[in-house]
Amino acid sequence: MKNDYRVQINFLPVDGPLPPFRVYRKPCTGSEARPSTDVAAYSLPVSSEMEERQFYWVRFTPAEGYHEHHIHASDNNNLTKWAILHAIQTAVHAKLKPSEYHIPAKGFVDSIRLLMVEHPEGFEQLEVQPYFLRETQQFGCLADFHFKVKGGVAFSRRIQQLSLSLNRAGKRNVDYYLDRDGKIRTFTTARRDVLSGLLLPGSTTPISLGREFVSLPARTLGAKTYVFAGGKTSRSQFSGLRDHGPLEPLSAAPHLLFLFREQDRQAARILAAALKGTKGKERFNFPGFQALFKSDLSYDAKPIILSDLNKPSMELAVQEVQRRRLTTPNALPVLVLPQGDDNGYLAHKAGFANVGIATQVCTLPVIQDEAALKWAIGNIALQIFCKAGGQPWKVRPTTEPTLIVGISQSHRLKAVGDDRVVEKYFAFTVMTDNSGLFQKIQVLGDATQHEDYRRQLTTNLEALLGEASSQFKRVVVHTSFKLKRKEIDAIEQSVRRAAGANKACRFAVVKVNQHSRFFGVNRGVNSLVPNEATCVRLGQGEYLVWFEGINPDKPTVGKLFPGPTHLDFLRVPDGQGIRDDELLQDIINLSGANWRGLNAKNSPVSVFYCHLVADMVHDFHAENLPLPQVEVIRPWFL
Repeated sequence: MKNDYRVQINFLPVDGPLPPFRVYRKPCTGSEARPSTDVAAYSLPVSSEMEERQFYWVRFTPAEGYHEHHIHASDNNNLTKWAILHAIQTAVHAKLKPSEYHIPAKGFVDSIRLLMVEHPEGFEQLEVQPYFLRETQQFGCLADFHFKVKGGVAFSRRIQQLSLSLNRAGKRNVDYYLDRDGKIRTFTTARRDVLSGLLLPGSTTPISLGREFVSLPARTLGAKTYVFAGGKTSRSQFSGLRDHGPLEPLSAAPHLLFLFREQDRQAARILAAALKGTKGKERFNFPGFQALFKSDLSYDAKPIILSDLNKPSMELAVQEVQRRRLTTPNALPVLVLPQGDDNGYLAHKAGFANVGIATQVCTLPVIQDEAALKWAIGNIALQIFCKAGGQPWKVRPTTEPTLIVGISQSHRLKAVGDDRVVEKYFAFTVMTDNSGLFQKIQVLGDATQHEDYRRQLTTNLEALLGEASSQFKRVVVHTSFKLKRKEIDAIEQSVRRAAGANKACRFAVVKVNQHSRFFGVNRGVNSLVPNEATCVRLGQGEYLVWFEGINPDKPTVGKLFPGPTHLDFLRVPDGQGIRDDELLQDIINLSGANWRGLNAKNSPVSVFYCHLVADMVHDFHAENLPLPQVEVIRPWFL
């Protein structure tokens, strides 16, 4: 049967072939520091004979020690992308006012933001990022919509509307794909003057971006199947829990120990009642903790009253909870906190996580808004169940047992003049298997010097992979977009060495980026939303996947579906790799193993859990709070 399913991605190719362009280069040894911000290192042919290559420092303007050299587009794709960006920058400077664009003053620039519409809250922007589409062998640019909030403007519903996440009525924007696609098309048409007639450095032949976005073949990967008690399955997390019970029940009923300020006592009572639920579900549309998780709840008759929300108050609360847990080890703290940056959340989370105690928080705006509590109570109950030691479900893997090693990092920064430099490096891994079952968290690097940090990262990762290879036949590393190029290179080297030393185990490395500038639409349906589990190949080992989307049999859109995730499969030694289709299906499956919500499936847990931990550790660093006992087996970070 012919597959005519296609997705149009937000890529505008250059019309026709690219002409040669001019650079200035000098040999790069690889050990010296980058000479200046307008210089970058690239591998290039030494001469017209393409076989011999070496690294050069490259710039677009003459300078002492640099020699003129003419480049063909295929000499180095990354350099050609930089040349296209330089051409757009030149056009922007010549044709637009400074108030109509933004180019970062520091760091390596890989995109330009054109300011299209100004609001009191911020700017609607068209972001243009050069890209080489390997699947079609075309250079061009990704063009995407972005709303930039002005400095000092507080987050609001209006900002959510301008960002397209809410519609004009303040409701969830189910037309998100239509609106985002419309913005991109309107803005690229309005800025044809800076997207056409471009001159690459030293070239007299103009180039232009096309007017139509590229459409690529797409396919839908296998649907997720959830496994519950007794090996029974369901296509729905909630229905499976209700009908079959959790995969791994609790050994003891959670004993909820509430912590709140005196003025929030009534809110705590409402939350306790909501967790208990009612048979008729007449108030919160929730059957109750016992009905869903097959376990009773008990409540401590002596809640802890918080005198304040500051750090000393939270430290006293931690001490009291530790004392209570000596006689009631299944006591799980539940905090009722106000909304706001100074609501005590960080101080409490750091204090309790530092002594290995998981907590559950619910904020007053959620409890006091019955509609909000109706939507949230099931997820709150799920998180309590997991933090108490239960396993609600897993996904049915389609391949042999595999260890998934998610890696991220969170560094402590300090101000030095106008710059921010790293004061402490910190990397960790969150491990699951390919059924999504949480295994553990482990620190991979913790140092004040970058070289020490990288050494720890590679040494600890190699040891971890060696140990894992004795238990699993496949080990897949998922790296977060938060990692820099040097860290990813170190991870690749560790995996290659592990693969060489453990021939019976197959390895792979997947870079997972949910914050790319990719977008795509399905022109075959009115909503433009691709199918759930859609996969689009961008080139060898490079894909876009949609973890959420429409059901082809029921294409009605009832929620806001996010955009795609960009995947890049990094190479391991030939003959020891894992097929792309297996890696893709594992990633789709892992998006359904998220225990933070009953319908949370927009990210594989290997990366999502890493981001949760990284964000918390970043905030703990910023506030000089103690770090968590990250290796506690229960998922305290949910």
